[in-house]
Amino acid sequence: MRISSQMLFMRNTSSLMSQQSELSEQNLHMASQKRVIHGSDDPVAIATIQRLKQDISVGEQYIENGEMAESANELIDTALTQSTNILQRARELMVSGSNGIMNESNREAIAVELENLREELMGLANTKDGNSQYIFAGFEVDTQPFQKNEFGEVIYHGDSGERDYKIGSGVSIQGNDSGASVFMNIAEGNGTFVSEVGSANTGGGIISSGNVIDENAARDYLDQDYTIAITDGTDGPEYSVYGLKEKTVSGEADVRISSVDASISGTVEIQFSETSTPDEFYIIVNGQSSNPDVYDATDSNTQEININGTSIEIGGLPADGDSFELTQYITPTPYEDGQAITFNGIKTELKGGVVAEDSFTLRQSEEKDIFATLQSSIDALRIPGTDETASAARNSAFSNSLLQIDAAMDNVMSTQSSVGARLRTIDNQRESTLDFNLTAQSTLSSLEDLDMAAAISEYQEQYSMLEISQKTYVQLQQLSLFNLI
Repeated sequence: MRISSQMLFMRNTSSLMSQQSELSEQNLHMASQKRVIHGSDDPVAIATIQRLKQDISVGEQYIENGEMAESANELIDTALTQSTNILQRARELMVSGSNGIMNESNREAIAVELENLREELMGLANTKDGNSQYIFAGFEVDTQPFQKNEFGEVIYHGDSGERDYKIGSGVSIQGNDSGASVFMNIAEGNGTFVSEVGSANTGGGIISSGNVIDENAARDYLDQDYTIAITDGTDGPEYSVYGLKEKTVSGEADVRISSVDASISGTVEIQFSETSTPDEFYIIVNGQSSNPDVYDATDSNTQEININGTSIEIGGLPADGDSFELTQYITPTPYEDGQAITFNGIKTELKGGVVAEDSFTLRQSEEKDIFATLQSSIDALRIPGTDETASAARNSAFSNSLLQIDAAMDNVMSTQSSVGARLRTIDNQRESTLDFNLTAQSTLSSLEDLDMAAAISEYQEQYSMLEISQKTYVQLQQLSLFNLI
């Protein structure tokens, strides 16, 4: 076999290039300190490495989401703490204002401070985050959620949306609370009833907040508003209890009984009958029409219509044929100051001097916003007069205001408790994710990282072999007969 100089040259050149390529690859692994860079480096390990990297990346995103959720909830927590402080101060002022030694000037000073607190609370409800987005606006983050209308009432312009952050596998955390749930939808009174004295009362009687003492007995009667009517009896004032509930209603009228004819007993029907003029209605009580007096639904003010000694306060828009049932539950009974009045599983109490045609109401609790509650407190402080009738009206208003402020505080603190629980969940989930990422990183390192001591040793060995090959190649080049000529 004949071996040419060209073949020897090509073989040596190919060997040198192969060794240089291997040395370059080793240098690349050493520079990155990675054992596996390409799939060919370890076909078995590469799939696990890619999965671990993906898991670690997802975990890092969970941690970042958690940091954003934590920041949002901490801002809410701060705003709620300040809101609680404002409500606590408002309560202290109302307790002080209800003191009998306070004169009109003192109460006015308290009312002015309450107005300032109301404005401060509205500012907190319109708090923005670092991105200039409103934190209590639901999804409407670019719209100021709480704004006053032309009547000075605070209207909510956000929605009930709740933004969630995914902070773990199958774990999402709420990052905001809507202003509707925090500041708007708060039950009046004791949550079941609101007790009120009649606006036309001339006596000094007050009514306690009613409460349910027998849930089974009250179950079928909590959908009614109750009126306690005072009449003249043989031996002094007497009281009767009447309940009003919807019978057939398709409209949106708000109907209340302010006084009742003492002769009414059993159950009677109150019905709306539309006149020839749109949105005007006659009121028919026990077959007796209010004609010519009519209820004008285009008038936004509450209107009172009297039919044979029964006075009915009406607001809103009824429909023709809407009917309500008025039922007597307690017949005329002699009044005693401080006597408990019990009916339908419900209990209340009247105190003070009452006179004929006075009335007291236990109406179903509705929802009232926190700003309207503070305004009611301000209005209560500004009820004029020093006689027992004015004092009774103020005391009743003070009592309701305190109940509503307490309910507002409970609602804010309940929300704050939820925020605290969310912050704890974020902390726990972050620790869990960090532990998972640490374990995954350790496993990834064992599969992917390079043993630098062994790699350096192998590199030196490969480098020495390359040097020997290069010297040998040089010597082979000199093995030519032409060099001997």
